[in-house]
Amino acid sequence: MEEMEKEINKEEEKDVNNLESNEQMEGPPEEEEQTQQEHKQQTVDEIEELKQKLQQKEAEAQEYLGIAQRLKAEFENYRKRIEKEKAEMIDYGQETVILELLTIMDNFERALASSGDYNSLKEGIELIYRQFKKILDKFGVKEIEAEGQIFDPYKHHAVMQEEVEGKQPNEIIEVFQKGYYLKDKVIRPSLVKVAK
Repeated sequence: MEEMEKEINKEEEKDVNNLESNEQMEGPPEEEEQTQQEHKQQTVDEIEELKQKLQQKEAEAQEYLGIAQRLKAEFENYRKRIEKEKAEMIDYGQETVILELLTIMDNFERALASSGDYNSLKEGIELIYRQFKKILDKFGVKEIEAEGQIFDPYKHHAVMQEEVEGKQPNEIIEVFQKGYYLKDKVIRPSLVKVAK
């Protein structure tokens, strides 16, 4: 019986030791609950913080979208305004040229209405011609030099070729119709005859 008591005591001691070691490892049940609550609170705080950041980013995105939409509308208005101004400039540019040409038309009418001789008529036409050239110069229209020049396909249009002694191959020997530049752009090439 003593032995049995010893065994029971040993078993009880073991159980108490196990219980103590479990309590030390797990901690008291109150501390574990408190740790879980703190962890839950920390998670809730993090979620709230993320929600606030998300709301801020959504507000920023809306602000940037509004800016982009305003810029798009402003650019569209600018493009329309520029197109309108461009069309007006073309119309007014034509008006300026037409007004200049009308003065030449007036001079032709005066020349035709005059009852002078051939020489006075010729002088009147030469005057009108000089006036017309002056207006073309004013608008940047210049004659393309052709006769005696070497053929250039960008400035000349060859309509004939002829073998001529004393002329280089591709030298222009006759101009059928003068060509013109508008500033630096060829607006009409010269029609020419070229040596073979």
